[in-house]
Order: sequence, then C-alpha cells, then structure tokens
Amino acid sequence: MAYIPACIFAVVSVIHLTGCIMEKKKLCFRTKPILMPLLAVTASAVLIPHLPDAKHTLVFTVAALACGTAGDIFLLSTDEKHFAAGALCFLTGHICWITQYSKVYTVCSPAKIVIGIICTAVLLTAAYFILGKPRGIIGIGTIAYGAVLCMLVFTGTAAVYTFGTIAAELYLAGALLFLVSDSMLGFAVIKKPFPRSQFFIMLTYIAAQILLTAAVIFLQLQSAA
Repeated sequence: MAYIPACIFAVVSVIHLTGCIMEKKKLCFRTKPILMPLLAVTASAVLIPHLPDAKHTLVFTVAALACGTAGDIFLLSTDEKHFAAGALCFLTGHICWITQYSKVYTVCSPAKIVIGIICTAVLLTAAYFILGKPRGIIGIGTIAYGAVLCMLVFTGTAAVYTFGTIAAELYLAGALLFLVSDSMLGFAVIKKPFPRSQFFIMLTYIAAQILLTAAVIFLQLQSAA
C-alpha cells in the first residue's frame, strides 16, 4: 500500500526540484504544496496496519507534515507576514517531531541538558548576528524558531548517544538537514538569495522531512517488535 504514494511522492519531488533548478516558478508553486501531504499518506499507509499501538506516532507524524504543508504554502510568498506565519507552522511541526522522542529527556543526564542549552544559546547568538540582527517580529521569530530548531537537533544528538539505534541516527540526520535548510532559507530571505538557493533549500528540506518520518516509523516498529 505504501509503495504507490511513495512512488508518487518521489516523482513529484523530482519534478519540483527540477523546477527549482530551471527556475520555473509556476511549476514549483504547483508542486510544493502537495509534497508533504504525499509523504503523510505514505507514512499513514505504513503505520495504519500497526494501530492502535502506532496511534501516537501516526497522529504526531501527520500533524508535523500538515504543519510543513501549511508552512510551504505560506512561504510561497516571502513578505514579512507570510514568512512569520510559515515559520510558526514549521516551529509547531518541530515540536511534533520532538514530542515523539521526548523520552530521551527522561534518561538524559542533567549535565548533558545544560550543555545542550549552552550550545543552543551560542548558536542562536551566532545566527542573530549573521542575519544582521533582525528587528521586530522577524527578530523575535528568529530567536524563538532557532531555539526550537536547536532543541530538535539536541534531541537527535541525545537520542544517538543514549539509544544508538538506526532510528535515532536517521532522526539526527533529519534534524541537521533541517538546520541546514532553514539556515539557507533565513539567509536567502533576510539577507539575499544565492545561486540556486531555492533548489538547495528544498533539496535539504525534503530530505529532512523524509529522514524524520522514517526515524519515527522505525522507532515505532522497533518498540512494537
């Protein structure tokens, strides 16, 4: 069942990325909003046979990808209001991903959590200055979003060191790719676009969502085994 939506998702992803390379805006606008729904359908097809045990994973995965869809739609426009709304959607999506690995915080030592907070503060400060110290709603949003994004990366790092599973490694890889994608997006919107910026942003973004989805699915299947 999952193969059909997975193949459609792969085809649409290739079409969208091709449109990004060729700078075909209409093609990109038409394909971007359906990417995450197709990934959500794929994930649902894998998880539904494992209900009710997979209920938590199914709900939060679909919610995360729904937030991604909303964010993608808002970011079809790059004005300040749409950018802020899109960032809020992705922030909510990150919380949905973090929730699925929240158990790592019950076994992670306080010292590691403190180190994570310090690293987050350093990264946020660096990002704030690199982006030119944005003010107003963009500045506040940058700090808030950056904090949650860093928490996503820290959750993945802690999961790898604590559990050492393939699922945890996929989760960390997805989180890191999200960090790369969002960093490029922030730079392109707040500072200035760079050559083929849309292609690299979307390539890393799509890969990040795939890896995070695969990670939580593997986690669910491993726990059920």
